[in-house]
Amino acid sequence: MRFQPIKQFNTILQQEYLEPTISWSIRVVLALNVPLIVFPLFLGFSYHIIWAAFSAYMLTLIDYRGSHYKKMLIQFVETILILIAAILGMNIGGSVALAVIGMLVIGVFAALIRNWSDYGSTIGVGVGFFYLFGISNPTNFSESLVYGKYILLGAMWAIAIIFLSFPFSASNPLRRSVATIWKRNTDYLDALIQQFLEPDAKRDLLAITAKEIEIRNAVDKSIELFNRRKENSSFKAEHYDQMIEIRKSAAYFGASIKLLHEELESIKNEPVLVQNRSILYKTLSALSQASARLSIVIFTFRGEDLTMAKVRIKRFEIAAGILKENLQQQDLSEDQKVILNQFIVSLNQCQQFMENTIQLMTQKLSFKRSNYFENYKLSFNHFIAGLQPRVLLQIVREIFNFDSQQFKYALRVGLGLALSVFIFKFFQIDHGHWIALTLLIVIQPYYGATRKKGFERIIGTVAGILVGGAIMLLPIKHEQFVVILIFISFFVAYYLRNNYKVGVFFVTIMLVVMMQLSQQGSWDLIWWRVLSTLIGAALAILISFAFWPIWEKQRFPALLNSSFNQNLFFLNQVVLNYQKKLPAGITWHKSRRLSEAANNNLFACIQRMYEEPQAHQRQIDVHFAKVGSNIRISREITSLAFALEKETSGKLDEILNDYTEAIQVIFYQFIQQEKEMDFQRLKTIVQNPIFDENQQFQAIQVDLEKIVFELEALKAFRG
Repeated sequence: MRFQPIKQFNTILQQEYLEPTISWSIRVVLALNVPLIVFPLFLGFSYHIIWAAFSAYMLTLIDYRGSHYKKMLIQFVETILILIAAILGMNIGGSVALAVIGMLVIGVFAALIRNWSDYGSTIGVGVGFFYLFGISNPTNFSESLVYGKYILLGAMWAIAIIFLSFPFSASNPLRRSVATIWKRNTDYLDALIQQFLEPDAKRDLLAITAKEIEIRNAVDKSIELFNRRKENSSFKAEHYDQMIEIRKSAAYFGASIKLLHEELESIKNEPVLVQNRSILYKTLSALSQASARLSIVIFTFRGEDLTMAKVRIKRFEIAAGILKENLQQQDLSEDQKVILNQFIVSLNQCQQFMENTIQLMTQKLSFKRSNYFENYKLSFNHFIAGLQPRVLLQIVREIFNFDSQQFKYALRVGLGLALSVFIFKFFQIDHGHWIALTLLIVIQPYYGATRKKGFERIIGTVAGILVGGAIMLLPIKHEQFVVILIFISFFVAYYLRNNYKVGVFFVTIMLVVMMQLSQQGSWDLIWWRVLSTLIGAALAILISFAFWPIWEKQRFPALLNSSFNQNLFFLNQVVLNYQKKLPAGITWHKSRRLSEAANNNLFACIQRMYEEPQAHQRQIDVHFAKVGSNIRISREITSLAFALEKETSGKLDEILNDYTEAIQVIFYQFIQQEKEMDFQRLKTIVQNPIFDENQQFQAIQVDLEKIVFELEALKAFRG
């Protein structure tokens, strides 16, 4: 496999290129610890400083990987929200009724904003956290403003960190998003090698499908982050447009890998795979290494990395040539020849997209215009467009749709938090606000995810309490605890992104140390913290089960029908494109993205279903098989699209019309859940003698036959 001798180092290196976790962790360390170290030098140490440290910490945890100015704006908005929540909590914390009502409102708001975006979760938790901090420290209005001043000081420091890191930040988010697509392509290739070519490899269809899905997710995130500028824009953006083309090549490369996957599936039980395992392994390994190098050069923009990428692509070209020669010398059946010919065609497509990317990168390196500021100006324009009243009104309508699953989730969170605060206040549990905070962090829109996160939270908290308690008993000075906190806070930030259970372990240690710093640490308090965590996690699981639970078996039929519809639309677009009947500027590529997005939603449903109780996992294997067939149909339609783009004679117009007309009936019968289906007409159409004219027509015939086969398999799965 690629870079095996230094695999761990390479993983860290690529992570810093594409998802700079270490640099983010360092910023979190600075945000949390500078207030604890510097503020006491000028203001003296007091409990107020803990509020400043937590304020800076919460704002720096925002996981937004776009432009600096937008991240600073998001931090400013969160500052206002947590300030209001904290002051409100401190002023009504003395009343059980008001504290519960306030928590209900704050909880619903936090849950709604939590699902609004990737960084909404951090904002939602931050608002809930400071409200709970407030009701745990009830005071009068004037004293709450003093605490508010420290919250603002911490927020100013967090925003200053982002501002000061601007010149030193790992480069712009657009390049990182495109490089991430290439990295996901590489991960998928590595999974294919392991699944099909490594001896005694354990077959894990769920894992390999997840790798395939990650490519589409990476493409969608890149598209969401930076849309193409309008054609009539007066601002010339060569760098930006060039990156859009590189992203397109990365997406097409991913589509070609999916075709390789389909072809490997077709020969997995054939002797030809065993006979050529070694050369196939070397060829796909060379392709994986070339893809990995492209992910790096797209991010670094260094000439030496570009040269290395060219070398890797040349190495792949040589390996593919050897494979082709080796296969031509073997005695193969006609079916094997067709499949392996498609495999070679897919390899050639991969090479074409890589060479196209190299050409685009070479051109981009020659541009004189500032790449850095160009992208920020374009992203700023895109951000401003999102603030238009029409766009904001649509967002508000979606959030406050009372029949939506999102609103039901928000109401579930609000009720759970209100109950938690009632238990905390009514029974006067020492530091019982951790019950509500644990519930806020643990509870997810889906029961399976909530249960999984709840158990991880319990394990991480108990382990952290034991280690943190041991640290608290050490006979060391205040300054030495601060040094320990610096290292612990780094691991908190690093592992919360990479391993939640380990992250919770370090979070708990950090909180115990901070209690010790504020002279509040004791074993009684620590065990109350453990009890509060257990109660909060248990409540999150119970409430997710009791109040409007979303069971995946109920969502699956609608998502399956959506996938059927999108696949049918994709197929129609491909045929219309071949017949040159699509409107000007419209291609089949967008319909492929919609089809894969529908498949992604369907696969995510199955993943969550595996986390649900056994009683709600009936026929889960059959459902997963249906998902696999839908994904394979999308792959075959993509393969058909590539093949039809190379066929310019127009001889297949009438046959494709008959095929789409017949297959549309089958798709609708699936959607209507009809039991009787007749595939004979489709089979007759794909056996037309015209397909025997040449090798290209035979490849198209195979794609059409495979689509029919997958539909027949879906019918069989329905019983």
